[in-house]
Amino acid sequence: MSEKTEQIAALAAKSSDIADTLDQVLVGPNDRAYVVCSYDDCRLYLKGRCTIYTVLDVPRMKTGQPCSSYEKYQAPES
Repeated sequence: MSEKTEQIAALAAKSSDIADTLDQVLVGPNDRAYVVCSYDDCRLYLKGRCTIYTVLDVPRMKTGQPCSSYEKYQAPES
């Protein structure tokens, strides 16, 4: 992650409203949140936008065993 993207993500994380909402949504031990940020590098300041995706009850990985519920996808040749 670039330094500027880290700055945008850090600013989003400082919001108490966001933290409170995530505390209410992410209650299970396997709940996860993923942050995707982008930014515009303006002349005098940095402007960005972050989207937070929540995934509830993520199944645990089975170590040493292949994933049986996923299929391998191969892109068509061009």
